[in-house]
Amino acid sequence: MWGLFSKLSDREKWLALGAALFVGSALIFGIIVNPALEKRQRYLRMAQDKHQDLVQFNEYASEYRSLQSSLVDMEKMVASRSSDMSLLAAMEGNARKLGLADRIASMKPFTSELESGIVQSSVEMRVEKIDLKGLVQFIEAIETGPHRAMTTRLRIKTRFDDPALLDTTLLVTTLETR
Repeated sequence: MWGLFSKLSDREKWLALGAALFVGSALIFGIIVNPALEKRQRYLRMAQDKHQDLVQFNEYASEYRSLQSSLVDMEKMVASRSSDMSLLAAMEGNARKLGLADRIASMKPFTSELESGIVQSSVEMRVEKIDLKGLVQFIEAIETGPHRAMTTRLRIKTRFDDPALLDTTLLVTTLETR
């Protein structure tokens, strides 16, 4: 092979040497450098993804701490509230005060135990033949009362016999301690 190389002219030798260097460089780049660069890029992307995961985790941790603090505050508020009357009795009393007692079709109380000894009390109440103003006053009386109850579901249907009157179903919920 070197014999063939010695027969070439100087210009051809330089061309052959350049081609050999080019092919050698391409092989080195293709076998060693390019895979190393791709691996580096992959690791950089993975590091960036992990950084984004860490940022999101820190946001979730902050939100969790905030919710935990809100829960502690809510537990203190529920524990400090003193009401001898049940939610069912309070709702019935509000209905009597507003003259709606005769329009109550049904009342169903529900309770469920939550964490930390807190009990969620709910009452589903059907009120028939009530006007919108009376409904708003009733809900306001419930939600501003000593139970600090919330209307969590409200279903309203107009009556066929008198469209000015409504048939409603309310689900009112409050938190209590045992």
